[in-house]
Amino acid sequence: MAEIEKKPIKITETILRDAHQSLIATRMTTEQMLPIVDKMDQVGYHSVECWG
Repeated sequence: MAEIEKKPIKITETILRDAHQSLIATRMTTEQMLPIVDKMDQVGYHSVECWG
């Protein structure tokens, strides 16, 4: 049996982006996002989408 190369799973977090796209949500400002970004960085996401 051939050996399978293991590749890491890369996760993109979209919660900050999805909040912008909700029909009932208001736009988050950068200042509103800043308090959580350090903790999100510690999770080790491959990327974080936060555009609106």
